[in-house]
Amino acid sequence: MTSPRPRTAALRTGSALILVAILALFGCKRGESAERGPAPIRVTGIPDENPTELAREYAPLVALLEARLGAPVEYVPVTDYGAAVQALVAGTVDFAWLGGFTHVQARTLAEVEPLVMRDIDRDFHSVFIANVDSGVEAIADLKGKRFAFGAKSSTSGHLMPRHFLVEAHAIDPERDFAGAPVYSGAHDATVVMVASGKVDAGALNMQVWERVLAAGEVDTSAVRVIWETPGYVDYTWTARSALPESTREAFKRAFLELDARDPEHRAILDRLGAKAYVPASPRDFDAIEAIARATGLLESPHD
Repeated sequence: MTSPRPRTAALRTGSALILVAILALFGCKRGESAERGPAPIRVTGIPDENPTELAREYAPLVALLEARLGAPVEYVPVTDYGAAVQALVAGTVDFAWLGGFTHVQARTLAEVEPLVMRDIDRDFHSVFIANVDSGVEAIADLKGKRFAFGAKSSTSGHLMPRHFLVEAHAIDPERDFAGAPVYSGAHDATVVMVASGKVDAGALNMQVWERVLAAGEVDTSAVRVIWETPGYVDYTWTARSALPESTREAFKRAFLELDARDPEHRAILDRLGAKAYVPASPRDFDAIEAIARATGLLESPHD
């Protein structure tokens, strides 16, 4: 892996960051009023990090995008991963920034379409970290220890780490830890729990780990990485299929036309943690769905 320090700007990510940065990005319209102008496009996303600091940092970028596109986009905050899925399924939002697992959950409940993902989302990774005083130096040492996942519906903080524990290391999270695993609710919260010694080890999104390292937000004398997972597909912007095709296509083009050779675009991409956006398709998430069903974390409405 490359050193996190040169990638500091790219690491200020997480779904909250993406949402804030893109609030004004889309010039698509559901309808216009002569008095009020274009109706807002409603977006939301899984709250996998604390959005407050990121919102402040990205305010100048939001202003830039508003000036360039001149169309309102309304961010609908949600309290947890499930609320993001339900908002999209119920039609109270039009687009949602979802992880691979939450996208799969949404598509089992409603007609939705994955539109775009960052280039890095085709080969995403999780890391397992441990408190240095825990005696955990490798995955095999996790047996009998206290362990934290992120949110229950997190792809990189729960689903895929659970999958790799079982399939690659023959560790059953429900039987082999010291009690049931803890769910921190967010990637950065997992780091705090491990660093404080509340749990011995945990798993989280690798990009968030690199961000907190680069920002000096974790004591590296107290926490170490013990394993990095193989790659898998993760985050995607997902649309309600009932939206007009022109709206979905305009939303999609806004991302795909970001060009790193353009200094302004490159600054945006750096802040979003990507070199480019690429199209997403339903089949990209078939493996995630199969894993979610195999682990018993996903049931269809008819199960």
